[in-house]
Amino acid sequence: MKRKYFVCLFLFFLLCNMHSPPVKAVESLTVELAIKAALEGNPDLLAARQELEVARGGEVNARLFNRFNPTVNGQVWNRNNPGSGNVTDSQITLSQEVEIAGQRGLRREATTRNVARVDAEVKNRERLITGQVMRAFYQALTLQKRLGLRKKIETLNLRIRDASKARFKAGVAPIMESNLAEIRYGQSRKETFVAEASFKNALLDLRRLLGWEPERSIELSGHLRNAPKVVPLPDLLQRAQTQRPDLIAAKREVARVKATMDLTRRLIVPNPTFQGFYQTETEGPEGASKMVGGGISIPLPLFDRKQGKLVTQGGDLNRGRHQVVAVTRNIEREVETAFQAYQAARQSVEVFEAEVLERIDDNFRFIEIAYQEGKIGLLQLIVVQDDLITAQLSYVDSLGQFRAAQTNLAQAVGGQP
Repeated sequence: MKRKYFVCLFLFFLLCNMHSPPVKAVESLTVELAIKAALEGNPDLLAARQELEVARGGEVNARLFNRFNPTVNGQVWNRNNPGSGNVTDSQITLSQEVEIAGQRGLRREATTRNVARVDAEVKNRERLITGQVMRAFYQALTLQKRLGLRKKIETLNLRIRDASKARFKAGVAPIMESNLAEIRYGQSRKETFVAEASFKNALLDLRRLLGWEPERSIELSGHLRNAPKVVPLPDLLQRAQTQRPDLIAAKREVARVKATMDLTRRLIVPNPTFQGFYQTETEGPEGASKMVGGGISIPLPLFDRKQGKLVTQGGDLNRGRHQVVAVTRNIEREVETAFQAYQAARQSVEVFEAEVLERIDDNFRFIEIAYQEGKIGLLQLIVVQDDLITAQLSYVDSLGQFRAAQTNLAQAVGGQP
């Protein structure tokens, strides 16, 4: 009895201390949460944001009271004095260069404009990342819907295979029909595996954009279908030219170069350097004499008058102006192209929903019942089923293309279309 008691106690102890492997929590991910996660954790975006910190460092320097540090120079020397022999003299000099003619204010303005330009470039990077995340999310959602359809088709082919076997055993169908149904079912299983692999790869791409580890479990939450909006093209073009950050960055680059040129012209005026000194000099047995004085030095701008720098900056200015025009034209082309694609995708979805979608599910049910009742043969079933499968997959693809077109239009406009 004691032995059984200890055995039971030992088994109870083992059961109490057995730990089942932790179950990974599955996160529900919407497109809004995906965008938020990417803006917070995308490594490429995080690296781009450091450029803004670099630009802010230049702004901090420009706001210093004086960008030149004072210089202290000390000298000590021995000399032979006829009256007292070897004596020691010393001198301390303090010099300070001072910016004049408003150079500090112009320098501050140039760095501030540079920060504004980099900030717009970072926002443009955020715009592009947002578009990539939305396209990746809706691509994964489309493949998820296709996978669901493939599984339904596999289940349907499984029922048809079982019905074919039953018809063959009942002697009302040849063996060829049963074999064909078996082949059909195996083909649908293979297509399910392919669809599942494509969906998993899409999730990997999405996780990479979010900056998440590959093994993180997520479940997509959202709909491919939404209410399409009809927005006039002129309104979209006007909004794009107002809010596109790459155009804003190009304009701010022109302003930055102008401010830099103003600063360069002002730097032609030389900065004075003020000096002060204190010197002791031993004159003889009577003691040492002390001298205090000062001075000013001003470089003469005879040769270097910033000519080369102004020519370079003039080229930068013209290049920036041309870049503004080029970006504006590119924006117009992107918006018009995205708008036409959006209109085509919207109309395609509307045609499917108005003329095709409601009949598909009913026809799937009708042909399966007709085949089971022997009203149609397997070949007729396969032909009709292929048409219905193609129609369903085409509708899902149309929804995915509509979401991609909607995302491209939003990215081209620089916000929601």
